[in-house]
Amino acid sequence: MPSQQQVAARANVSYMTVSRVVNNHPNVKKETRELVLKAIQELGYHPNASARALNAHKTSNIGLIFPPKENVYSRPFYVDLAIELEDQLHRRGYHLFLGMTRTGDQFRDPALLLKERKVDGIILVAPRMGDLEVERLVSDGLPLVLLHGRSDTTTCPYVDTDNVMGTQMILRYLIQLGHRRIGFVSGIMGEVNAQDRYNAYCDELKSAGLAFDNTLVFRGDWSIESGYEAFSAIRNRAPDATALFYSNDQMALGGFRAAYDNNLFIPEDISISGYDDTKYASFAVPALTTVRQPLSELASAAVELVLERIKGRPIRNVVLTPEIKIRSSCRRINPL
Repeated sequence: MPSQQQVAARANVSYMTVSRVVNNHPNVKKETRELVLKAIQELGYHPNASARALNAHKTSNIGLIFPPKENVYSRPFYVDLAIELEDQLHRRGYHLFLGMTRTGDQFRDPALLLKERKVDGIILVAPRMGDLEVERLVSDGLPLVLLHGRSDTTTCPYVDTDNVMGTQMILRYLIQLGHRRIGFVSGIMGEVNAQDRYNAYCDELKSAGLAFDNTLVFRGDWSIESGYEAFSAIRNRAPDATALFYSNDQMALGGFRAAYDNNLFIPEDISISGYDDTKYASFAVPALTTVRQPLSELASAAVELVLERIKGRPIRNVVLTPEIKIRSSCRRINPL
């Protein structure tokens, strides 16, 4: 592979002139720039990205850090999110640097990414609530944005969809259909989204004059398997439940399979709803009623905030409005 020295010799200029052209420095004469670019083309020279990053103090990489891989694989929403973030970053001239935390190791790797000059900033997805590692990363000066997370111990910008509003939409819809015994399946309760949705479920029952019943609640982990398990657990403890609200679509699909295995029909025997509006929701049979998170807007807001932090701009937060997608997995009943 040709070097900058060889390019300089071919163009009959200094090594520093080649470096200025490669880094798009303005103080280079037009004719000199053209000579260097011609030599680069003739030799097939490709600038060393690491060296350019070191010189410019910029990598044009943004780190996207997901929760431990065992959680990511159970949440297809994250796959779609990563694709959308990569597209949003590409439009702005940045690249996506994808990684996952390790169970028990948490955020050591994200800090190393910045210290080793591999990324300019980080978007951290769904950190656990109260984790002091987030505070440490912020105090280290890391340009950090939380997506689907908040920190109560430090000031850190975050992006999320209004979980309370989304849960209210589903609960009010089910109550309007006549349901009074509504089961709830949570996600991992250490995460903000799971806690927000659980609290909103409890509050909405109270607002509707319905008593909270712990037998109607199952603590899931976002996975399709926990959705399957939740269906049987709630049905065994509360056979009079007429509807189930799952905290994500993946668990709801587990509930679909559990209903099938128990010779129950949706929505004739039980109504099921989810959250996220992943692409699988509309392909389920019957099509899943769910809460849509605006994926493109979430990604765009997260990218804008992390670029603002890199530039040292003031911290701000973005909370987006969800939308209920009414399909055919819930039916009207006559309340008892």
